[in-house]
Amino acid sequence: MEVSAVSPLQLLTGKILGQMAVGLTILVTYASIGLLGLISMAMLGLLDPSLLIYLLIFFLITYVVMGSLMAAIGSAVNELREAQSLMTPITLLMTLPWLFWYPISRDPNSTFATVLSFIPPMNAFAMLLRLTSTAPPPAWQVWLSIAVGVAAAAGALWFASRVFKIGLLMHGRPPNVATLIKWARQ
Repeated sequence: MEVSAVSPLQLLTGKILGQMAVGLTILVTYASIGLLGLISMAMLGLLDPSLLIYLLIFFLITYVVMGSLMAAIGSAVNELREAQSLMTPITLLMTLPWLFWYPISRDPNSTFATVLSFIPPMNAFAMLLRLTSTAPPPAWQVWLSIAVGVAAAAGALWFASRVFKIGLLMHGRPPNVATLIKWARQ
């Protein structure tokens, strides 16, 4: 099949799914080792299987969102040093949830924690923290957070495919965040 026979969205989705398969392999490996450890110490009862399912769901959603944003940056630049200025917002998105860990774990059902549960890509981190608390959130909040995450993943894939389509053809001056948004609108 020729490259021109697939859309930028299909090509980019295939690349992200391939990398996700590698990530899932690593996740399954570590989970298996952890399960074997719990079984060997007769502590398997400490694990709630539904939390593992939620972990997997939120992992997949967040991986697609972050992978799409990284792919957009990678397709928009020619050299690594050009990508560094575009990486700052993405790095902040990945770092912010760690700053919010303490307030969420202290009061998982606060307004702050609840709002963060619906803001991608922080929603996965916030919701998983809330799910492990002694007073987990209502099911409708969990499923709404998943739905918001899926919508964000679709939006990030769309954005990345638009940037990918134009970024492959552009040469010269490296783009900034405003340029990437402009490319996505074209």
